[in-house]
This record gives sequence, C-alpha cells and structure tokens, in this order.
Amino acid sequence: MTTPQKLRMIVMNGQKILQTQNNNEWETMGTIKKVDEGIKPGVYNIHLAKTPVDKKEYEGQIIHIDKENAVFYQQVKNDFIVHQLNAVNGKPVAGRDVAIQYDGEKATLTLIDALKNKRTLKI
Repeated sequence: MTTPQKLRMIVMNGQKILQTQNNNEWETMGTIKKVDEGIKPGVYNIHLAKTPVDKKEYEGQIIHIDKENAVFYQQVKNDFIVHQLNAVNGKPVAGRDVAIQYDGEKATLTLIDALKNKRTLKI
C-alpha cells in the first residue's frame, strides 16, 4: 500500500509547478504549466486538503484539477477541500469561484459572480 503523496502547487510569474515531497525534499513533478487565469501567486499546500462534509456548502476558488486521480482542489478561506470529480454535476474550471453544495454523495456546482462575490438575487 502506498502512502498518499504530499502535494503542493507553487504559482509564480504566470506559471504553476506541482511538487511532491520525497525524503523531506520537494521534487517537481511533470512540466511547468501556464497557470489558470484568476489564480494568485503563492504556495498552495494542497496535501492539507480536507474531504467535504454532507449538507455543507463550500464557496471558494478552484485552484487545481487532477484528472489522473479524478479529484479537484478548492480553496475555501484558508483551507483546501478535495472534491471527487464524479461527485459533482457540472464541469469544474480552475481559477473560477464556485459554490459546491453537498447532498449525500452528490454535489451541485454553482458559479459565483467574482465581482460581486455574492449571488445575484432576482426581486
């Protein structure tokens, strides 16, 4: 049985790098890619991501989509949440602010208007 990889994403100069920790040293995995629009520079310790809880809504930016492991990461305030791609209706897009509401094993993804940062109410 393999232990889960310690994973972090570094964003700087319009590029993103994924790294794993190996023998207490961070190693770059894969290639350096162009960062998705809207993601701010910084170090994202996505290995600290928590799993979502039923009947809860998570509002924040999608920062990384890992198609290989069928998960995506969302930053919610100072935390990271790891969502299963197959649990969410809709297509997550990195860099977008979304609200993800859980109902059992399934979740609903709703885009948030980033400028207002609140959903628009029709009166």
